[in-house]
Amino acid sequence: MTREQLKQLEADLWSAADNLRANSDLKSSEYATPVLGLIFLKFADNNYRRHEAEILAEYQQLKGTEALM
Repeated sequence: MTREQLKQLEADLWSAADNLRANSDLKSSEYATPVLGLIFLKFADNNYRRHEAEILAEYQQLKGTEALM
């Protein structure tokens, strides 16, 4: 990514954030909580998808055992 593209991405993200905040009736100090929550959920989803096969394989191994009860 070039420096120019990075600057454009930053400008686009700020513009999107301003639009979201303008339509939410939140103060700037309150705006971080839902945004950080969304970022965390995206991180958790990406992490789960990366390990989903391992999780399901382990679940299948443990299904019906005392480890799941």
